[in-house]
Amino acid sequence: MTPLRATVRLQLHAGFPFEAARAQLDYFRALGISHLYLSPIGEAVPGSTHGYDQVDPTRISEALGGEAGFVRLAQAARDAGMGIVVDLVPNHMATHADNPWWWDVLRHGRQSPHANWFDIDWRAPGRGGRLWLPVLDRPLREAIDAGVLRAVRGRDGVVLDHHGTHFPVQDARYADLDGWCEAINPAPARLLALVLAQPYRLAWWRTGNTLINYRRFFDVTALAALRIERRAVFDAVHALPLRLLREGLIDGVRIDHVDGLADPGGYLRRLRHALDASAPEDARPVLLVEKILAPDEMLPEDWDCDGTTGYDFMDQVGGVLLDAQGEAPLRAAWRARSGRSGDFAIEEHTARVQLLHGALAAERARTGRALDALIGDDATLQELGGPMLRDALDAVLAEFPVYRTYAARGGADADTRARWRGAADRALARTSDAGLRAAIDTLVDDALQRPGALANTFRTACEQLSAPLNAKSVEDTAFYRHGVLLARNEVGSHPVALALPPARFHALAATRSPRALVATSTHDHKRGADARARLAVLASDAAWWSQRVDVIEAALPQACAAVDAGDRWMLWQTLVGAWAPDLDAGDAPAIETLRERVAGWQSKALREAKLRTSWLDPDTAYEAACDALLRAALEDPITRGALADTAHAIAPAGAIYGLAQATLQLCVPGVPDLYQGCEGWDLSLVDPDNRRPVDYAQRRQWQTDAATTPGDWRDGQLKARVWQRLLALRAAHPALFARGDYTPLHGDGARGDRVLAFTRRHDDQQSIVAVPRAFPRAWVEDDAPAWRRDAWDDTRLALPPGRWRDVFGDRMWNGGDQPVADLWSGLPVAVLIRD
Repeated sequence: MTPLRATVRLQLHAGFPFEAARAQLDYFRALGISHLYLSPIGEAVPGSTHGYDQVDPTRISEALGGEAGFVRLAQAARDAGMGIVVDLVPNHMATHADNPWWWDVLRHGRQSPHANWFDIDWRAPGRGGRLWLPVLDRPLREAIDAGVLRAVRGRDGVVLDHHGTHFPVQDARYADLDGWCEAINPAPARLLALVLAQPYRLAWWRTGNTLINYRRFFDVTALAALRIERRAVFDAVHALPLRLLREGLIDGVRIDHVDGLADPGGYLRRLRHALDASAPEDARPVLLVEKILAPDEMLPEDWDCDGTTGYDFMDQVGGVLLDAQGEAPLRAAWRARSGRSGDFAIEEHTARVQLLHGALAAERARTGRALDALIGDDATLQELGGPMLRDALDAVLAEFPVYRTYAARGGADADTRARWRGAADRALARTSDAGLRAAIDTLVDDALQRPGALANTFRTACEQLSAPLNAKSVEDTAFYRHGVLLARNEVGSHPVALALPPARFHALAATRSPRALVATSTHDHKRGADARARLAVLASDAAWWSQRVDVIEAALPQACAAVDAGDRWMLWQTLVGAWAPDLDAGDAPAIETLRERVAGWQSKALREAKLRTSWLDPDTAYEAACDALLRAALEDPITRGALADTAHAIAPAGAIYGLAQATLQLCVPGVPDLYQGCEGWDLSLVDPDNRRPVDYAQRRQWQTDAATTPGDWRDGQLKARVWQRLLALRAAHPALFARGDYTPLHGDGARGDRVLAFTRRHDDQQSIVAVPRAFPRAWVEDDAPAWRRDAWDDTRLALPPGRWRDVFGDRMWNGGDQPVADLWSGLPVAVLIRD
């Protein structure tokens, strides 16, 4: 197996299949990448652009090139000295007709051999023992009367057709299928009887959040949860990757949304055993998990994996580079303009309460049924009753600090008890109701602590509810309501506080698993690494930013008046964050491209916020007003010019933040993960914008020009040069970066606290990394990411004894005190290696 040194995350789809990835192998190899990290390769819904909507995990996607195409890619990677890590989706599958397991459940209901492969509550009251499918665009009887639900000939008999989506009809085999369908479709009563006779119940989509009786991926009705804890399901889902591992075609796997599983720890133990048993010789396959960690949370010690996919680092690096002094004025400006609290904890709590009774109402009811079963004939729990205990659970979940806990079958461990008790104490502080207070204490101190099957079912239900509740309330709601500084509204972050102290950053870096990924951009990010870096500049210039917003809005009083001030504040941040350094305000086609990208973000942001509009009930008038404001801002020459001036004013400082971020990513403990194309400036927005095609021709040209002085910094080559140099350093010193220790260094002088530095050491190899943090744009040249002459005054860094070579400029330095202005005179960051 190829040693894991650096990965490149590739988003595969029909437009970028295995063959397209193979065509770039020489580029990735020359860049210094050791592994391709591929999005899911299993068969997915036709036309899928991401692969997470799998329909058959036992087969490699034909749209991507099939098994033959994958084998060619894997063999070519091996020939190039590289490996492959594939993304696995054990949590869910698409509810699509091409999913043979799901189709079999629809056809045979509880009699299907796959009926318990999906997490379906067949006993849910009011469903008649059937699978509830909230997929119709109108109530059932109206769909039949309008002719949008019909019986038609299908691939294996009669099917029910709804706008091209098919559902099987149980045991419907007739000699004259077409004639039978022609007879039943004009007879609404007969067709209704046929529909109601199926093992599933077709229903209006608006009933989904209250009546659906299969667990979903978050609140996505089109994705049904698997019960991977069952041996047959585990074996079926993992047969393909384990075979590819045995055949030497992959080096490991990444697990999607591990918190959605009933028992993540048990799953990882089983998978680790299976991977090790399938690996050649004594190699240890890579096993990474997608896991969102709270600021004070670490991976459970008993998880047998190599670490996370890097959201935690993405949060930490964004926090440590930020100027903490800007938090208060930015919060005050947001509060004054938007009328909202500016307190993320308040926004999060409000969103949690709304989602428990809205998008996740069905999952809440399911957990309530598990609680009712636990209550049974227990006198203590019966005295409080199901309704009061469910209210207590709502109150505690609204305060929950992490995605979920991991209670063992015998009861909750100390960490689990502490998490639930802390949430309970915060819930108690919000109420004076004696009954609710008693129910909260009983819930966390009694019900959640009990042994036995019913208690375990209840705990698991709570944990599988808390995870999507956290994701939906924080990432998909509060992040779009809380606009203090969008740089910190990122997957993996929790912006109750914007900044992270350097000491905490160092402590977390020193304890990171050496094979964990460190990422700054991902396929799920809200905005790209360099868009966040640019917006970080605003934390050091909060008053200036408020003045710029006034200038931007001054020419558009009517358009601004129709849009909430909070939505405007977030729009302006998004525009200046996504404005390319080389974008000229007079370039009409480029401005239109920017408008289209931001319009996509704006539509999604407004609906995810669920304030003035939403996905379920869109307010098209308000959305049109917001779109009109965006158009006016980019069409009006005064406002467009003000936006351009603002973006260009922060771009050089933002570029330095971006270079510092990239340098840390490439040098701290862990494995740097390059999201496709982000070796250049990444100013992307939320998906699908962050999944646009990569211009590899441009990146190849950067690689060819690497030996020469980079041209205009605005095109991204400067950042690509940092990536190439530091990946080459990692390749030349693999033990240093794979096993080297981590020791903080501290700057001295007037601005020493704004220097973030550390050493890595392994045997006689040693490196020094020093980057700037929390600096204002006034210290940066007006038209380049370079320091002004007096930026760092007398600030110095004490280098350990020895001779040190500058990785970027090949200059030599002696140990002892050195002015950071000199260290950063070539590039505004420094990496030194012992000569």
